[in-house]
Formats: sequence, structure tokens, C-alpha cells
Amino acid sequence: MLNKLIISLTFSFLLSQDYPVLGSSQSLDFMTWNVENYPKHNQTNSYMIDIINQINIDIIAFQEIESQNSFNTLINQLDGDWIGYRANQNSNWGELSYAINLDEIEVVEAYNILNQDQYFFAYRPPYVLEFTYQGIDYVMINNHFKCCGDGELDLNDTSDEEYRRLISNQLLEEYVNDTYPNKRVIILGDLNDSLTDEEEDNVFWNFLNSDLFLFADYSIANGTSSNWSFPGWPSHIDHILISNELFIDFENSDILTFKVDNYLLGGLNTYDNYISDHRPVFMRFDFGNNIQGDINSDGTLDILDVIAIVNLVLGDQYNEFADMNYDGMLNVMDVVIVVNSILN
Repeated sequence: MLNKLIISLTFSFLLSQDYPVLGSSQSLDFMTWNVENYPKHNQTNSYMIDIINQINIDIIAFQEIESQNSFNTLINQLDGDWIGYRANQNSNWGELSYAINLDEIEVVEAYNILNQDQYFFAYRPPYVLEFTYQGIDYVMINNHFKCCGDGELDLNDTSDEEYRRLISNQLLEEYVNDTYPNKRVIILGDLNDSLTDEEEDNVFWNFLNSDLFLFADYSIANGTSSNWSFPGWPSHIDHILISNELFIDFENSDILTFKVDNYLLGGLNTYDNYISDHRPVFMRFDFGNNIQGDINSDGTLDILDVIAIVNLVLGDQYNEFADMNYDGMLNVMDVVIVVNSILN
């Protein structure tokens, strides 16, 4: 009996970690998160509840939610007033889903689109969430594109994985332009391909070449592999795409790959064994005019921010918003950037 108690207490300690506060009361905070074969372990929910309760987030767009019962348990055990939506509640397949914090978000409706073209979407038709935040209407479209392929786009083979992803993007662009011509649209999810391929093999070229859309995470895709969303086979395949109605808001935004593994004992192995093989990609539209380098979030860039980042560096603590050069590390270079921002 004593041994069982010790094991239980030890495991509880391992689960109890400190995670960064990513969102705020003045920002629309959301992320896309492929939680592989959810739940992939009987402790998956324990980890996820701890994470979600600490990071201060409004909406999570999930992929691969297989168990409705486990998903219900997750939603019911979160702090605050949450609701969950799953594309097919009677399915045991990995479904597109949403977790929504009703303290900040007003849900309008959730529904699938492009059902007639679901072959191209690997039989996972896009899942739309219409919602209101601070009186403004938004449309979010959650996706899980066809996986795999050889990296080469074959326009003459309708079974080619890259071709199916290409058509998925073209169908989405046409649907959004026709259905939500003046709406603030966020397209996100596990899109299973890279943004930086050459044009002839780039399945996202229609969006990349459009003045009406922007990949908010392009800088991540084009940056160091340590910040990519799929670390096991280093690649960045989870994306957030916004429509032109959000371009101005994008100027006061933050986006990052939330490296949950950095906060877990056992790091990436623990994360992969208990939670997922994908890292979430987080974004916030900050309507409080967030200042880059304002580490302590007091609305002012000053010596207190230097002290805050120095303490993080000396304590060997990683914080995404203090990583000023987005290299996946906190060191003296980040301190220098903050100091230069103050002086300039």
C-alpha cells in the first residue's frame, strides 16, 4: 500500500509542472494542436488539463480526437466555463475538435464544410467555428490534411498525397472567398506540408501568391528547426493562415511554436509518450497594444524588463516571449536585444 502511495505521489509530482502564461485578458488567444491518437496514454488528460489551465487561452483547435468520453472529461475538468465541439461525436476516428473558453468567447455555431470533396481532405472535411470575441465576428476553419508523400507534386495523379493537399488548399481558398468575403477568417491545423518548398512542389502556392491571405507562421517555417512543430522528423507542418481582414491586427500579434516539451521532466520523450508527436502552434491578437520586449507585461519597456530577462537567463528558464531572436534559447543575445530596444 505504501509503495503504491509513493508511486502515485511521484507521478503526481512529475505531472505538476509550471507552464508559461501565453494569453491575456486583452488578446484573442488560440492554437492548433494535433494530439496524436488522443488520448494516447491514460495520463494524457492529466497533462493536458495542467497545461491548458495555466497558459490562459481562449480556443484550441484540435486534431486526432479519437475518444468522445475522454474529450468530455477533459472539457469538464478545465478551470472556468469551457465547452467542447467534436465534428462527429459518434466516431472513434481522430476527429477535428474545438475546446472553447466561454469566459471570453461567444460561440455562434460549428459545422463541417466541403463534405462533397472530403476525399481530398483524407475524409476529414474542414470544421468551421463561427464565434464572437469582444463583439467582433470571426470564422475559424480547423483542418487535418492528408499526410505523407514523396515531396513531389504530381498533377496527373489524383491519389498523390501532395496533389490532394494542393486541391484542399484551392477548395478552401475558393470557399472562403465565396462564403466569407468580408469576414475575419483564420484557417489552421495540421496541414501536413512545408510552406517553403519550391513553387513546382509547393501545395500552398495559391495562398502564398495571394494578396488576400497570409501565413502567420511563415517566419517559423523559414527559421531554425528547433522551433518547428513536428520535432520527431524535423519539419514545420502545423500552420495558421489569416485573411486580409486580419492583416492590421497581425501587426499587434505574437505567434510561436509552444514547446511544451521544454517544461516537462524527460523533455521530448515524455511529451511524445504521453501527449503527442506534434507541438501546438499558438497565436494571439493583442488588442492591448503589446510591446515587444515587455517581458513583465506591464505595458512599458524599461529596466524592469531587462531584470526579468536576466533572471530568466540566470535561472536557465525558457520563456517563448523572452526569446527575442526566436532561436529556441534564452541567452545574452536576447538581453542585448531588449536593452537596444529600450535605448532606441
